[in-house]
Amino acid sequence: MLQRRIKHLINVLSGREFFQRNKYNSRQLWKRACVFIPWYIIGLIFAVLDLFFIGYLIQVTMQITQRNGRKLTSEEIKLFSELPLEKGYLESVMVYEKSWLARFGAWMIRKKQLGLGLANTIHFSREIDIENGSDCRWFVHEIAHTLQFKYRGLIYIPEALIAQQFSGYTFGGLETLKHANKLRAFNPEQQADMFVIIQLSKFESEIRQEIEKGNW
Repeated sequence: MLQRRIKHLINVLSGREFFQRNKYNSRQLWKRACVFIPWYIIGLIFAVLDLFFIGYLIQVTMQITQRNGRKLTSEEIKLFSELPLEKGYLESVMVYEKSWLARFGAWMIRKKQLGLGLANTIHFSREIDIENGSDCRWFVHEIAHTLQFKYRGLIYIPEALIAQQFSGYTFGGLETLKHANKLRAFNPEQQADMFVIIQLSKFESEIRQEIEKGNW
């Protein structure tokens, strides 16, 4: 785990973590130039924090500040039965419904509801029901962010925030999934939406193999 964190710090320092994710992101040079410096500074800070396992301390903090946390249910874990190597990790993930953090975030960005994956915790501004199609897709999307944290550390957070403002969630749909073979060519939000399609529709592609290998 520590070796992986050190590797990510080196990749951030070199700028590799930023540039290798631009194939399906914005091709406008001015947009990349605008976000590179803030990404580099924030990414470097987060990569250093990862060396001290700050991400996992978030779960402890949430357990202290929120009383409505729970583990994933057996039905929720079953959604990821094709990822047996992740079962142990997913059993450690905490879900917070009616989370004060999600509600505060929704208020800040003026949305009625919000879901977010923060390290190995997931926060929803309301209760969810995976029997509901939209809730299920929402839940799987946030699970993807926890897997990004597992394999890449906290750096996925600034990347996701930048993606929301510049590159967006759209990755090209099923046609892209048929031909893409590198999960790391996509930003974290695109990856999460790809993960939803692959997990819920059982769509087979080389990206599934990338997910199984943890190449987020």
